[in-house]
Amino acid sequence: MNDFKFCGWEKKPRTMLRFVKPGDIFCFRLDDKKYCFGRIISKIMLGHVAEIFDSISSLPEISEKEIITAKKIIDLVVIDTYSLFDKKIENGSDWRIIGHQNNYTPKDIDGVYFTYGLGKSCKKVDVFDNESSISEEESKKFPRLIPHGDFDIKNLIKK
Repeated sequence: MNDFKFCGWEKKPRTMLRFVKPGDIFCFRLDDKKYCFGRIISKIMLGHVAEIFDSISSLPEISEKEIITAKKIIDLVVIDTYSLFDKKIENGSDWRIIGHQNNYTPKDIDGVYFTYGLGKSCKKVDVFDNESSISEEESKKFPRLIPHGDFDIKNLIKK
């Protein structure tokens, strides 16, 4: 059972960082006429891991069916939840939590890692914040553990 609950675009213009949780469905303005959607996968040390759906709409609304059938438009990414949802720091960005999927369990996350560090201090971190040491050479196989803001996400989508 998917158990979705939607609150809509207008209900919560701002969500404090401590209230963002896995299963949250979010929406953000891609430009003046389009909205994108995604879901919070997990919380890690520098933000939240999120998936951005391939669903783009002229309205800030998405259905259960669209979420269930959505594909990822980009690889899983660490987002700067604090600046996107809580403080809304970036000029022109508008990200909002518009719903939640209760009992959400992420799929297709095996082998998804982010890395940080240099030389012999390289680490890889999975989507649940489990960390292990790796070689610098191996670290080149994975994206850097850097929280992405509005500008970064929009550039990834446009590629």
